[in-house]
Amino acid sequence: MTRAPERMAATQWLVVSVMIASGVAASLHVGKVPPALPAVREELGLGLVAAGWVASIFSLIGATIGIASGLAADRFGARRVLTAGLVFLVVGSVWGATTDSGAALLATRVLSGFGLVTVAVAAPGIIVAVARPRDHGLALGAWSIYMPAGMVIAMLSAPLVLPWAGWRGLWLLHAGLTAVVLVIVLIATRDASGQAGVPRRISTEALRRPGPWLLAAAFACYTVQFFAVATWMPTFLVESHGSTPEAAALAGALVVAANILGCLVGAWLLHRDVARWKLLAVTFLVMAPCAAGAFSSALAPPLAVALATIFSAVGGLLPAAVLAGTAVHAPNRGHVATVNGFVVQGSHVGVVIGPPVFAGFVAVFGSWEQGWMLMVALGIAGLGVTAGIRAVERKQGAAAA
Repeated sequence: MTRAPERMAATQWLVVSVMIASGVAASLHVGKVPPALPAVREELGLGLVAAGWVASIFSLIGATIGIASGLAADRFGARRVLTAGLVFLVVGSVWGATTDSGAALLATRVLSGFGLVTVAVAAPGIIVAVARPRDHGLALGAWSIYMPAGMVIAMLSAPLVLPWAGWRGLWLLHAGLTAVVLVIVLIATRDASGQAGVPRRISTEALRRPGPWLLAAAFACYTVQFFAVATWMPTFLVESHGSTPEAAALAGALVVAANILGCLVGAWLLHRDVARWKLLAVTFLVMAPCAAGAFSSALAPPLAVALATIFSAVGGLLPAAVLAGTAVHAPNRGHVATVNGFVVQGSHVGVVIGPPVFAGFVAVFGSWEQGWMLMVALGIAGLGVTAGIRAVERKQGAAAA
């Protein structure tokens, strides 16, 4: 694989930080929904199924248009697509705050979902454009914190905002924060170097390479496990250990927050030239047993939460490793958004199917403990994908970002 020459004196870390902020702002619109759903359901008269669609439509959109969004970002320029995505999020959230029906609210969530996906696929293209090749692993690995960071901020802030502003006020608050980030993005990227804003013809070369498909598969194996645990851990603590809903929600936020640490450690290890496949292998080897132990009713709640926290922290190595891999597996810098589209689509497939599939195992076998079979199966599948990634990168001579 031909690597881009080192053409800049230093990585533009300010722009990289602004890109991460744009991702965090986008993911706020994911994390705000679960704590607000009871109020939304009561005011709009939503049934359980309709409320579920309000929460999950983001992931369904990501699972269907990730690759197409990446191709669009490479065609029209990452900066243009990123700013459009942030505008979609602002408009969708403001529109949502003024709706008076479940159908209208769902339409606003569709618009916001397009915004999230376009931000997620376009921002890495700008990061690659403003970072030295030597810093791609560190910069893209740091970018991987955007989803858990935004979710944690939303999960912790929503209970403070909802009592005095209601869910509509929460929607407007996040719209305002996203609008601020949009302005900062426009200012910070106006002189961004490289190909981040240059339109080009759509190329399907990335689709013919095995690397992007393997990265997407690895992320899907991971997100099925991660979102199954993140979704059901609070419920498990309440049902099996008698925890209060407040304590269970706090434990859930702790588990998600631990993922941020893992992402940052993964970015640092990649920068230290630790091979990507090693980080992936460690992730899949550790997550399955930790998840199995976390859902054991024989363990005291603090130990169960500790295992779930370790599960999440070690799991954070994978987003860093996979997202940094987009620069390695792209045919060139102009195709990073397309490859990232694979990753986004794979991750959201896992988000969509993870919670219901895990719940299905619990329902069929009658206990939370039996979910270990799903976790082990995904761990084995993930190790198989890891072997494929190792083989491809050894062939390319690019085992590290």
